[in-house]
Amino acid sequence: MWIEQRSVHGKVRYCFIERYKSSLTGHYRRVSVTYGKKTPQVVKAATRELEEKIQKALAEEGHTIRKTTMQELETRYLEEYEKQVRYNTYHVGKLFLDEFVKACGPDTQPRNITTVWLNRYFNDQLYRKDRPLTNGTVRAKKGKVALLFDYAVSYGFLKDNPMDKVRITWKDESARRRDEIENKYLTMDEYHKIINDCIDRNLYHYVDAFKLQFLTGMRFGELSALQVNDVIEENGKTYIRIDGTMLFKKNPARHIISDTTKTFAGLRTIVLSPEATEIVKRRMKGKDKDALLFAYNQLANTYDKQRPLNVNTANQVLKRVAARQKIDKEVTTHYFRHTHVSVLADMNVPLRVIQRRVGHANGDLTVKIYMHVTKKTQEDFENRIGEIDQY
Repeated sequence: MWIEQRSVHGKVRYCFIERYKSSLTGHYRRVSVTYGKKTPQVVKAATRELEEKIQKALAEEGHTIRKTTMQELETRYLEEYEKQVRYNTYHVGKLFLDEFVKACGPDTQPRNITTVWLNRYFNDQLYRKDRPLTNGTVRAKKGKVALLFDYAVSYGFLKDNPMDKVRITWKDESARRRDEIENKYLTMDEYHKIINDCIDRNLYHYVDAFKLQFLTGMRFGELSALQVNDVIEENGKTYIRIDGTMLFKKNPARHIISDTTKTFAGLRTIVLSPEATEIVKRRMKGKDKDALLFAYNQLANTYDKQRPLNVNTANQVLKRVAARQKIDKEVTTHYFRHTHVSVLADMNVPLRVIQRRVGHANGDLTVKIYMHVTKKTQEDFENRIGEIDQY
């Protein structure tokens, strides 16, 4: 390293310069940093910064590995990832990666993460005694971690992605899946118990919200984001335009309505039944056109004064309701959406129509619920089996 003294706008500046040999061309190249002083501390800092620049340049040529920690790698990656995906997708990915980095150690070097360690990490999550995860959840986590290491390879922090050789011993979940479908939606008796429990406790904002979910198949975030101007009346019918979802962000704490739904297929306009129409019109009454249909402070009639319904709070309410009513299911707001699908299936509505209505282009669970024979349908079939003799 050598130092050149220069004058910049009448001030003395010290340019610290170092050379390195390019692995691509074989020629020498220069890197430099400039400081206003030349103290021993500055020289030390300049030497370190020049070394980092050289390591970065050589890593970008693919012939060396840049030094970093798992924590630093995650931070770099998430800055890029946040620009590429919707907020909810980013939020879930960050939760998965935060957990992963904590498990392997924030100060661990990425190059020290082995395929053997990764295999053990994912298999432990599948088979641990305390709340083991499903195949689907572990697959999702595996995908996020693989993307993190892909980024590390692309930017010279690793030579190869250790996830490429990860082999997970997946569980046999056939029995759980059969049981899961029937327990992913409500019977009509369970539905009415929940609604009546909310009425008894004067939770009328939840009564209307849960009813509208059941009657439309909307996601709770979509329902929370509904505004007065999303209601359309044409040819004697009432429709709801669904084109956003409610998001709650931190730092600072705030809520916003996204300009798109969870998926592209979620952008849709659906017709309302008479009861759903009555709920919507009641919720519109006396409100500005941009006001929310649902809010905790029900008397507020402008968006800026409203506190929108929160899915996490609603799920906690449902957990307590289910316990009181002895409903042996882990009921969440999504159950009303699934129940809507099961009722439309019982009504013999074509699958493609149901998928369009609930905003699922390729909804795996929607298909499974549709194909699952409910008890009511089975009973109807058994009562009519004698009709086959007449053909």
